[in-house]
Amino acid sequence: MTREEAKAAPVQAVKAKLKGGLAWGAAGVVAGRALQFLTMLILARILAPEHFGALAVAQVIQTIAVNVTELGATAALARADRDPREIAPTILTLGVATSAVITGSVMLFAPPLAAVLGDPDASGVIQILSVTILLSGCSGVPAALVWRDYLQRPRAFVELAGAVLTLAVAVPLAKDGLGAYALVWSRVAGQLLTTAGYWIITPVRFRPGFDRRAAGYVLRLGMPLALANLVVFATLNLDYVIVGRQLGPAQLGVYLLAFSLANLPSSLITAMIRTVALPTFGRLHKAGLLDRAAPDVLGLAAYLAMPISALLVGLASPLVQVLYGSTWQGAAAAMVGLGIFGAGRIVSEILADLCVGGGRTTGLFWVQMLWLACLFPALLLGVSLAGVSGAGAAHAIVIWAAVLPVYFFLVARIIKTSVKRMLVPSIIPIFAAIGAGTLGWLASQWTTPPVLALASGCLAGAGLYLALTARAAKRTYLRLSQLSTAGAEQEGWPEVDAITAPETTNTSQTTPRSSN
Repeated sequence: MTREEAKAAPVQAVKAKLKGGLAWGAAGVVAGRALQFLTMLILARILAPEHFGALAVAQVIQTIAVNVTELGATAALARADRDPREIAPTILTLGVATSAVITGSVMLFAPPLAAVLGDPDASGVIQILSVTILLSGCSGVPAALVWRDYLQRPRAFVELAGAVLTLAVAVPLAKDGLGAYALVWSRVAGQLLTTAGYWIITPVRFRPGFDRRAAGYVLRLGMPLALANLVVFATLNLDYVIVGRQLGPAQLGVYLLAFSLANLPSSLITAMIRTVALPTFGRLHKAGLLDRAAPDVLGLAAYLAMPISALLVGLASPLVQVLYGSTWQGAAAAMVGLGIFGAGRIVSEILADLCVGGGRTTGLFWVQMLWLACLFPALLLGVSLAGVSGAGAAHAIVIWAAVLPVYFFLVARIIKTSVKRMLVPSIIPIFAAIGAGTLGWLASQWTTPPVLALASGCLAGAGLYLALTARAAKRTYLRLSQLSTAGAEQEGWPEVDAITAPETTNTSQTTPRSSN
């Protein structure tokens, strides 16, 4: 191999794994979320709104707990700037220990927690779903290693298998009359399969261990992130608490379905981007290129997110009628605000990843505290005045008027760029999406049957958006694609597959995966 070929090899390795990881990550996310959506769609025809209300109550506790279990420490693995053999055993120990303690606590205190959240009958549902907290703690390290090494192809199959099992378990249990228990038992089954799958596909299997210096490093990075995650997931589940207490389990079930549908695009897009975001942002930061990549990352996300959210808002009523039926028509009112919120949530998630990629996580906690402080009174007022539609409006106003401006200034300071520079690539997709959503709504008003109204609105809105943005979106993608691998030429860029380098390791802590 010539000197030039040796120099180019890391570039090609990064480029190939980044593109392959993004493609397979996107495929896995889309397939998995499509199956999850199909599961909810089928169960909405079988179960009553109050059953989904009980699930929402359990999810409030489970979601917050899962994101606290590993104390934010797996981000240290995903950033790919440290040898995992130095820190992974410690992270595994922290994750298993904290998840076991939290799982036991949730099971013990489920009855009072259910009462506080407005549905005392949901205590059994909470206890069953809490098993997924322990499973999540056990899978944190292998999942982070898969994420770190761009192993999105096997990850896609693992996630898809979990979603298939969830569907296969949920539908027959629901038909047998188990109600909300069909929802939670199916999720436990899916999580169990996913956890086992991550341990099978991980490139290196680690045993629990503890190193004080490693713990210091991962907790310094992870604790602010864990606190920020705790606040953000409390924030994103605060609406369930307020809606459940003020409007009851049935309206909470309607709101849960509206939230799931309106935020499907944001969850898909952020999940696809996150399959490669943290390891890529960490490497770009190390190479001194993160400030150049950030505007186009945000711009590309805007091109994907804004039109979908705009069409969800404009076509909320026919969409709910077609998918769920007239029983759930109340969800359409909430989707207007929640669709606008969903677009803002995508932007906020990417800004948070940029902070982590830049190695600065303390500010995230204070942004989330601001979010919570603003959202609580907004939700109380919105729900009291307008029910579930008021909850959606509160989310939209708070994220766009209070949270995102602060986030942009924080990221600009961390990666040393300007807010204006980060915003410029997003201007075209934002205004084009507003036009597309408006045209879609107008087109739907000219057609009476909900199916035809939905189809005509989508065609009109999507056609206008593509006509306005196709050329600019292509330019943004090409700039980002070129920049994402340019950093490999910079001195100090860590190789993607450094985890498997033949270095001396402590065999008491790691067990290399068999070639079979």
